[in-house]
Amino acid sequence: MNSSRTIPVLALFATMALAVTGCQTVKPGESDLKNRAQTTIGKPVIKVSNIRSDFNTTFYTAQTESGEYTCELPSGPMVALGSMGMGLGAQCTKQ
Repeated sequence: MNSSRTIPVLALFATMALAVTGCQTVKPGESDLKNRAQTTIGKPVIKVSNIRSDFNTTFYTAQTESGEYTCELPSGPMVALGSMGMGLGAQCTKQ
């Protein structure tokens, strides 16, 4: 391959990769976390709290009238790329 074409092609691919992953590294919003927990638990969620994230998972507590649940939601750039924009469900366990 001609080296004069290699650099622009690599720059283009790097820019596209950053664009795809950069917008998904922000943790999900509180309303999104609440909706996903409600879907998983099957009960109305009053409030979400204790929201924290590592590189590929968002952890939080969902409070319902019957108690609190510890929830995990896959998030981050690899999940966004692998799920092709389709939302994944939260996994919640009662405390």
